[in-house]
Amino acid sequence: MDAGPHPNRADQVLPHLPALHLRLTGRIGTARHESAHPDPVSPPTVEQAVAHLRGQEIALVHAPVARTLTADTPRARRITIG
Repeated sequence: MDAGPHPNRADQVLPHLPALHLRLTGRIGTARHESAHPDPVSPPTVEQAVAHLRGQEIALVHAPVARTLTADTPRARRITIG
């Protein structure tokens, strides 16, 4: 099977899960975070991000044309990937 120039969806999404995890948990992207956590926070691993998504039963919506990954939550946290 030729992997070719078209990576599968997991290859496109998995590397970005730690960033989405940080957005979902409020550890980045808010003024509250910046004042509450002055020390740098080490990013979660892909495994930790997957565990969080599964534990919270959060589905993901991957839009390859828009190059976005959106968490199916009331706040619909979205990150740009690609």
